Amino acid sequence: MDNVSLNTDNDALKDKIRSYSTLNSMYHETRQEIDLLNKQIYVKDNIIADLKARLGRYERIYMTVGDNESVVIGPSKSLLESLCKEICKLKQKRNDMEFNASRQTEEIQRLNVQLREKELELENVRCQPDHEKDQEIQRLRSALEERERSEATRAVLCTSLAEEADQLRSQLGATVKVCQELLARMEKEKKGGEEVEVAAQLQNSKEISESSDMNTQIRQLQEENQQLKQRVDICTREVDKVRRRDQERIQTLEQQVLIYTEDFKSERADRERAQGQIEDLKEQVYQLKRQLHKQGASRESREVVPMCRVHIGHRISSRRHKDSSEPLLRNNAEMQQQPAAAAATTSAPAWNDRPGMSELQCPRCLATFNDVDIAEYLNHCEECAKL
Repeated sequence: MDNVSLNTDNDALKDKIRSYSTLNSMYHETRQEIDLLNKQIYVKDNIIADLKARLGRYERIYMTVGDNESVVIGPSKSLLESLCKEICKLKQKRNDMEFNASRQTEEIQRLNVQLREKELELENVRCQPDHEKDQEIQRLRSALEERERSEATRAVLCTSLAEEADQLRSQLGATVKVCQELLARMEKEKKGGEEVEVAAQLQNSKEISESSDMNTQIRQLQEENQQLKQRVDICTREVDKVRRRDQERIQTLEQQVLIYTEDFKSERADRERAQGQIEDLKEQVYQLKRQLHKQGASRESREVVPMCRVHIGHRISSRRHKDSSEPLLRNNAEMQQQPAAAAATTSAPAWNDRPGMSELQCPRCLATFNDVDIAEYLNHCEECAKL
């Protein structure tokens, strides 16, 4: 049972290691994607700076249309300030994403260290005896709870990163639209003169090419967004699988704890029952020893009585041979000799029948012994009591 549980725990840890490796690879891929997005933002910052420089060149151009006053061609300062604020916000969000990515790397490294520690602990558990399993089960439960907390935080971080990526993409689309509007305004304002129109046509061609490039980039970003969503779904599924496995493992460990407690209680009850039986057998052995001692004393007293009767009979017979002149004494001697012989003959079969009546019996296994084999009977009782 213990080997099976250890094998299941080892398989679960191997599955977790594979899931963590997939998460690590996904993290590296997202890091590469973030670097690519940073490069794109850098390119767009350069484009915006170029546009600002171009707008700065056209800010102080005064044109006269007919007899009217001169008109200043250029964008408004409020629009430029709003664009600068948007760019600063995007940079701040990019820095936040990099910070979150660094935190995720640290989290992954910490989880790898924890996995190595868990593997070492599993090896130690295999080498430990049975009486330390309860402590190990408690420690594994606390470790599982900590791992569930870390997985929950990781899932929250993944969702927050996905939301931030969506927001960045939407903001990039908004900045692209604002740039296109600025270019359209510049094109409308440059139609006042022929030289301005030639420059506008050149800029329009460049802007069209840039807008097509930006559209392709936007499509790429949308595709990457879909891929990231799919990866986030895969991560959530893997996290759910890990949780289910951990729940099953907790249930098996709880069942093992219940089995161990029941076994311990049954063993303790058996020990108490055996101890009580040993005490009872000791008491019975003590009583049997007392009975044997009493039987030995009674046997000695019975052996003394026939001997006395035999001596009395011999005396009476000698007197009868010496005093043949006394018929009354002879008759009395004969009468005493006959009861003495009858008593001797009756006492012998009674003594021969007594071993059958005084057989010794073991109170536990009910084995019978002759009263002559007292030492063997006592040894047998002690062995039964030990069993």
